[in-house]
Amino acid sequence: MAQLKVGIVGAGSIAELHAKGYEKDPRAEIFAVCDRDEDRAISKSLAWGAKAYYTDYAEMLQNPEIDAVEILTPHHLHASQAIDALHAGKHVCVERPIALTHEEATQVVKAARESGRVLQVYEPCLFYKPLLDARNLIDAGEIGRPTNIRVSANIGRATSGIWDFANGGEHMWRFDPQLSGGSPMLFDVGYQTFCISLFLIGTVDKVDVWRGETEVGDNLKLDAPTVAMWKHFQQECYGTLHLNYAPERKLRTDYHPLELNITVGGTRGDIHIIRSSDPTQLESPVELRRDSRKVFYGQKSTAFEDSFVRATRNFIAACVGEDDPLLGGEEAQQLLMLTRAYHESSRRGRAVNLQHG
Repeated sequence: MAQLKVGIVGAGSIAELHAKGYEKDPRAEIFAVCDRDEDRAISKSLAWGAKAYYTDYAEMLQNPEIDAVEILTPHHLHASQAIDALHAGKHVCVERPIALTHEEATQVVKAARESGRVLQVYEPCLFYKPLLDARNLIDAGEIGRPTNIRVSANIGRATSGIWDFANGGEHMWRFDPQLSGGSPMLFDVGYQTFCISLFLIGTVDKVDVWRGETEVGDNLKLDAPTVAMWKHFQQECYGTLHLNYAPERKLRTDYHPLELNITVGGTRGDIHIIRSSDPTQLESPVELRRDSRKVFYGQKSTAFEDSFVRATRNFIAACVGEDDPLLGGEEAQQLLMLTRAYHESSRRGRAVNLQHG
């Protein structure tokens, strides 16, 4: 079977995590790299063994040897670039979010349906093994009926300098609502939180958000501290998010300095899950508390990169007909709807109800 030839579009810091999924996988190869910064496009194509590099996305799409593309560009480009790639006959993996509006997302899903190509919206947290273990424990009734989910998201300071907002860098587009789709952490924390909540509990029908702001540079405000609350659809289960910015807390990571502590409480017990980009955290990633006992699951540490590798390999498997994408267009539309409700609630200062059915 011929190798799947993939073009990576956007060679910023997150691309390193995506590229790891192609290492030692005989089914696919990174064939091309596209970035507006020619030096970076050349550098990454050499590092990843790509056969071609581009600074023009439209030109890359014209290459008939490329079977699939991964879109890792700023949020406002996702929908148009995904549609262009699908129309060009390429399979598409696009970083979250699928689009910035429901109308754009509908157009992307329509293009995928008409092209017959794979559309995957990249969400590595769904491939994080401790989260999968927690889902299995919940489904097995180990905590009884779930009544609450609590997410604590902490943004620290990375030793690598990523997300060092005071000193500028490639991530500054996040502070422009026209490019990011809202506040800087809307799709990194808000979206990811709802993704986890939907995966572990189910659909949400009401969202209420209190958003604070912290000045991190000249005319730059990070959307933290923020607190969000939500109710799950047709069940007495409620969720909360506490987003905290802790620039004095150093995380030993080459990646985004974000740590999530997730607790799911039920009528019989609760489960605690940790997701951190810092490999030195030594706590067990899954802890079941019930009665007077604690049960630990998983190894002492779980590599942050592993979930990215599994997400990429799910895309490869979908393209070669071995599997379906775990997060397709329709599911990504639901997550987009929830994230937009989160944004609207924080903007209006009141709860937002979502329609179902």
